[in-house]
Amino acid sequence: MDTKPIYELRGRLRAAAMAGTSLLSEDFRLRHAYEAFKPLETASPVFAKVGQLTGQLLSPDCPNMQGALLDTLSLADAVICTLGTVDVPGKVDFTETIHEETNAGSLIVNAPYSVLKELLEALTASGGGHYGYVCEMHDNHPELFRDYRVKYALVQALGSSYAMLADHAEQWLTEENDKTILPALYKDFDPKGKKEMVRRVKVISALAGAEANDFYVRRLGEAQKDMRTELINALRFEPRNVTLLFELTKTEKGKNKDRVFEMLAAMQAEEVNDFFQELAKKKSETVLKYLRNSTTEWSVGLVVNIFNKMLEKLDTIDNASDKEKRALTGRLQDIVRAMFGKGGTQICECYRKLLAQKDKINTLLKEAWQESNGTNERDTFFYGVLTTGHYWYKADVLDIETALGKVLHHSLIANPDSDLQALALELYQNGDPKKANIKFLAAAATVRFSNDENCAEWIEEQIPEKVLNVSRHAKERLNAVIEAADYVTWDRKKNCYKLYGAYIDVYYTDYKRVERTIELPYAKEMIRWFRKQEVSQKIDKILAQFIPLNDKEICREMGEYFYKRALTVPDNQFYLYYLNDCGWKECKGLGVSIVKNEPLIPAWSLYSQMITLPGDKDAIMEEMRTVCRMIKNGELKVKHFNTAELEEYMNRWYKG
Repeated sequence: MDTKPIYELRGRLRAAAMAGTSLLSEDFRLRHAYEAFKPLETASPVFAKVGQLTGQLLSPDCPNMQGALLDTLSLADAVICTLGTVDVPGKVDFTETIHEETNAGSLIVNAPYSVLKELLEALTASGGGHYGYVCEMHDNHPELFRDYRVKYALVQALGSSYAMLADHAEQWLTEENDKTILPALYKDFDPKGKKEMVRRVKVISALAGAEANDFYVRRLGEAQKDMRTELINALRFEPRNVTLLFELTKTEKGKNKDRVFEMLAAMQAEEVNDFFQELAKKKSETVLKYLRNSTTEWSVGLVVNIFNKMLEKLDTIDNASDKEKRALTGRLQDIVRAMFGKGGTQICECYRKLLAQKDKINTLLKEAWQESNGTNERDTFFYGVLTTGHYWYKADVLDIETALGKVLHHSLIANPDSDLQALALELYQNGDPKKANIKFLAAAATVRFSNDENCAEWIEEQIPEKVLNVSRHAKERLNAVIEAADYVTWDRKKNCYKLYGAYIDVYYTDYKRVERTIELPYAKEMIRWFRKQEVSQKIDKILAQFIPLNDKEICREMGEYFYKRALTVPDNQFYLYYLNDCGWKECKGLGVSIVKNEPLIPAWSLYSQMITLPGDKDAIMEEMRTVCRMIKNGELKVKHFNTAELEEYMNRWYKG
């Protein structure tokens, strides 16, 4: 492909920018460059967009000549930057980068240049002073972040000295799932680089997966430390990397060697199964460690084999020494953790066998705990595999039944295996409230969510007003349902519900999320059911997650509910997010409520919360004036508060 016309067009656009737009209509050189460029418009959507913008610029009725020139020149610069990135000996692979699913129309967002300019500067400036502004813009104007200029700035922000901004840039680039940004990520990539380059690899692997396998392999030879770990992790996308991973098991050390084994454990290949079968004969505890997050078919049989050998030792534990008992306690925990995410009849039988010996196992755990006075972390089951980030529930127990209930629940989030689903209902005793085992209620509720059942009606049957005339049981059951519902949320990008969790294991940073889509057609009924329960911030969080944000009626109804709650709760910060999600437009009294609950709040902190209030800028400024007036006349008691400072912050924000 001859790319010379794009360079000529860019040169004429730059000349026009220096000469001024008043001479555009007479610029025959620009028109000639445009005519020469036209044949390239069919090469890719982004070239077509350049042509479209140039045509608008040269149109006699162009409404905003200056803005059109800036947009055209900026896009031409970006395209040339992209071409330079992928221009290697041989055929230019540009059309491969701009895949047909790319929405070229979203590359430029119709927004005032002043707004974009401030956002771009905030993303590329050093330090953390702009972090709050960037996050506020992302929350309130996410459409701006689809502009290609902002995306390129986000790539730069991956190297921000302020780590929280760099982390958010990584998250946003990943969530946008736009492959057109890949050339910018490849450009000037340094395999010996530090955190910025590591973040680039994370985004590249999330967007490109196996398509970028040659990039991972090629860069691996020069990479060290965290960069090497990240590139090894990216090898999991391509099944053909099995041979390379086997070679790396002999050369890698420390956490990188562990990562290689984890990548192998995630691959469905016969030679990998044979490899781990041999390793298990010598180091079964090591194999269990590597299989903890594997969902491959062969991993099930291997875990079951190790489980059965452990069960034989459990049968003779009464005659074992204290040392042997403690070793068995550790093995039990490793096996229960390795059961996560695995399905099928064999794994289900493991659950049943452990429950059949729950008294013996619980006694064993209790003895080990008493012997060490609870100082050894392996004396209890750390049963939590996934989390929603809200630590409302205990993380360790001396009870095998509770541990299995949690592992089963979390497994169903990662793997909708039909045998596991049937097991969950079976262990909960098929929903009979008089016989139900509360420890498996969260798992059973997740099955109901997943299977599009009438959840609200079923759950109401499980939590009558009083169970066996003891209200404590009803509260326990409600907490179990809340725990299950906490993993359900509305996906605003896909306009659907999903089960979602993040791995608790800090070590597994690259497996940090697991999610799958569910239908949940009875979400409205679930919302109404939760609203009938005792009001609490915990329930409100669940309600916010269940709102279908594409349903205006529900959003209006819940916006009104959250607005009333935000005026009364001690800390209403999360409610501001809920209100903005619902599209609520009223903020009267919310700023006053913030100050009432935080009498020591400084001006900068109040400013950061005020700009997140729902509604337009005029309404928010009016609420700010009310707050300042009430502070000045003594109606609001705030110590050492500088109203002039708040007004200065807010006026600057209002004019921005």
